Amino acid sequence: MTVPPLQQPVLERARGSISLDVARRGERHAVAELAQSGCGRLLFPAIAAGRPLEAVIVNTSGGLTGGDRFDAALSLAPGARALAITQACEKIYRSDGSDALVQTRLSLGEGASLAWLPQETILFDRARLRRRLTVEMKEDARLLAMEAVLLGRKASGESLRQGLFRDSWRVRRAGKLVFAEETAFEGDLAARLAAAATLRGAAAYATVLLVTPGAASYLQAARDVLTKEAAEGGISTFDGLCVARLIAQDGAALRRVLIQLLGALGGELPRVWHA
Repeated sequence: MTVPPLQQPVLERARGSISLDVARRGERHAVAELAQSGCGRLLFPAIAAGRPLEAVIVNTSGGLTGGDRFDAALSLAPGARALAITQACEKIYRSDGSDALVQTRLSLGEGASLAWLPQETILFDRARLRRRLTVEMKEDARLLAMEAVLLGRKASGESLRQGLFRDSWRVRRAGKLVFAEETAFEGDLAARLAAAATLRGAAAYATVLLVTPGAASYLQAARDVLTKEAAEGGISTFDGLCVARLIAQDGAALRRVLIQLLGALGGELPRVWHA
């Protein structure tokens, strides 16, 4: 009798998506349309009158690994204001060889204001993540966007030695591409990320982008924060943008600087960032 070969198990993959349209109704900023599916959920904490709408993104799968995917789309009507955050740090676990995919699309109407402030992304050893952020915004809209990455959990003795991370940003203002960035590292990462030209062995880093008319007026206050906190990094301004890049030895040190920096850039921080 011929014994059939063993079948490789087909692993179940997480799929999540959220879509949110925000409208201005008098002095209120409210949900106009909402869609969510799979492991994607949105929560809306109670907020004081006159505050921006707070949208908390939840991934109920508890993290992502190879083959998982999460899509987010946020659209703000003219004059609308919102804060978009995540309930917790997004964990990217060890992959079997395939990539996790995260795609975010942001759209800001005339005079709209959005703070995109997810909590840190944690890359575990041998994680593989491809992430893309695309923004379409009107000339007078305001965007404050931040992404922070932790290379393992230092307090638990973890580090990122192998893996893949590709991060793509595209921001268009009044139809014109004003900011484009690609971050990519892959393979044997320990030596590469220890080099002076990369992270000098830091275990955490962040990019902060402010796009608004008069962005240059925030530059000195932001630089004062970096000096006061003795932060490793810098900030520059050009063409109505401010761009800051920071590195730190651990996530706690990075977050302390980020809270002060986001405030200096005019950010209205959600409660979770002060926890």
